[in-house]
Amino acid sequence: MDRYLFDEVAGVLAAPLVCIVALWGVVLGAAWLYEFSLTQLALSLGGSLVIAGLVGVSRIRTVAVFLQRQRAADFERIAESASAAEQTMIWTAEQLCQGARPPLPQEPQLAGDDPLERVIELIGHLQVQGAGALLRTHDESQAAVLVTMHRTLTRRQHVLIDEMLDHLTRLQMATEDAELLDRSFKIDHLATRLRRMVESVSVVLGGQSLRETRAPVQVATVLRGAKSEVVKYKRVETVPGDVGSKFALPAHVHPDIAHLLAELIDNGLEHSDPATKVTVSAQKVAHGLLIEVEDRATLLMDPHKRDMLNQLLADPAQADVAGQVRAGNLGLITTSKIAAKYGLKVWLAMNPMGGTTAKVVVPNQYLVPTTPTIGTITVSAAPVSAAPQLAFAGAAQQPARPAPSTAPPAEQADGGSASPLPRRRRVSRPMPDQVAGEPAAPAPAANPQALADWRTGLRAGMSTDSATDTPASPQS
Repeated sequence: MDRYLFDEVAGVLAAPLVCIVALWGVVLGAAWLYEFSLTQLALSLGGSLVIAGLVGVSRIRTVAVFLQRQRAADFERIAESASAAEQTMIWTAEQLCQGARPPLPQEPQLAGDDPLERVIELIGHLQVQGAGALLRTHDESQAAVLVTMHRTLTRRQHVLIDEMLDHLTRLQMATEDAELLDRSFKIDHLATRLRRMVESVSVVLGGQSLRETRAPVQVATVLRGAKSEVVKYKRVETVPGDVGSKFALPAHVHPDIAHLLAELIDNGLEHSDPATKVTVSAQKVAHGLLIEVEDRATLLMDPHKRDMLNQLLADPAQADVAGQVRAGNLGLITTSKIAAKYGLKVWLAMNPMGGTTAKVVVPNQYLVPTTPTIGTITVSAAPVSAAPQLAFAGAAQQPARPAPSTAPPAEQADGGSASPLPRRRRVSRPMPDQVAGEPAAPAPAANPQALADWRTGLRAGMSTDSATDTPASPQS
């Protein structure tokens, strides 16, 4: 730049001098040939000086304009570098506020002896150092330590709450006291709501899902599970429809979807008329499963606010988490993050009753078709070697009594033959006394679920009897 400036200044001074020398040479030659007088010679020399001056002024203006443009271009480069550094600082701060960790900008290249390049290099170093300072402040600040601590504590709290719910379930199965059961159910509900709050904190802080299951669950069960996690569950009405039993959700998806629905239901209960119900319905659509949470509000929602909330649900990565938490939209932030994790589509719309309908579309890839389960009993094809005994949970088994053989010898011989099919044997069993003339009750159909319920009730009754002074002897 200095060399160029020196050349331009030299050109500005040289052009008038060359012009003067050339014009004076022409004037002197013309004066010698045409024998100018002194007056004509003086006028000719004066005119050449004016022409040389005009050439010099034009050259000076040209160089000045060029230098001004060059200086403006240099200043523009400096301003662009400073603006880039500023935008990097702003973007880094926004990413950190949203929970992301942006990368550091690249180090600037080494500049030469040009002063402008050295200034741009210094601005680049400031940009890198500023972004690094923001990252270091974020990682080592008290807020970062609190976030890490909360992530650790939420996992531990979730484990403790699961253990407490397990103990409550055992307590409910072991007692028949109506008042004690009512109180235990209330504690169970409080623990369930506390677990959802812990899970919401984990989701908002960027932690992993804390719910784990091992089998798919039907849609109707998911809707009922979401209903059980809200405070005013009595105001919630679930309408699963046909899809409630026809489809199930995978093990890694349905816990978070139940959490998402619980947040939407809780939001609908909070902003709706207390005298009305919040309806949760499900139906099959072309893109998957549509779940609607419909409420009836006393005041209409501002359309601008609805658009803002829909933008939050559609793109949670661009949301200001701290600002939304201060505004009380923790549930919607949790919903948006769960929806973004599984690719769900969630939006809010005004319904004809004046309330708000939250719509959730679960993609087809998460729908597992289910078939009705019919209870069956498997009969072994192996020969029966001994008389079957009737046994049930909690009852002591009686020793086998030798049954008197009433079959003829030939029939006994056939029973001992090597036949691939089992043969029935007549077994003597104690029968209850029956009143003469009273018809016998028909035998109930085999139902494994009823048998399981009977065993559970029997176990609970025997455990209650064992607490008395004289335990009852088992009956076969």
